[in-house]
Amino acid sequence: MSEIIRFQFPEGAVREEVEGDACLAIFSAECLHGRPQTLLEASYLANADGRSLVLKVSGAAGETAARVFIGLCSERFGEGGFRVERGVVEGKE
Repeated sequence: MSEIIRFQFPEGAVREEVEGDACLAIFSAECLHGRPQTLLEASYLANADGRSLVLKVSGAAGETAARVFIGLCSERFGEGGFRVERGVVEGKE
């Protein structure tokens, strides 16, 4: 089962930086779990304005990518500087 994690960032967030952090988080998961598993378990979509990003996760590699991304966001925006909401993907995979 996949989950969606929605991130909301403050005004002034730069899409390239947010997306770069997402890519770094996914690469980190690849280093731990291997590329094939990570490709199956983690993906993201960033809003054009850089203020929101959706991370789709399933399995250990997806969870690793999510945890690393949250750590990077905490470093970039501060502990309370962004919002996270988690939900389940409905329907067929």
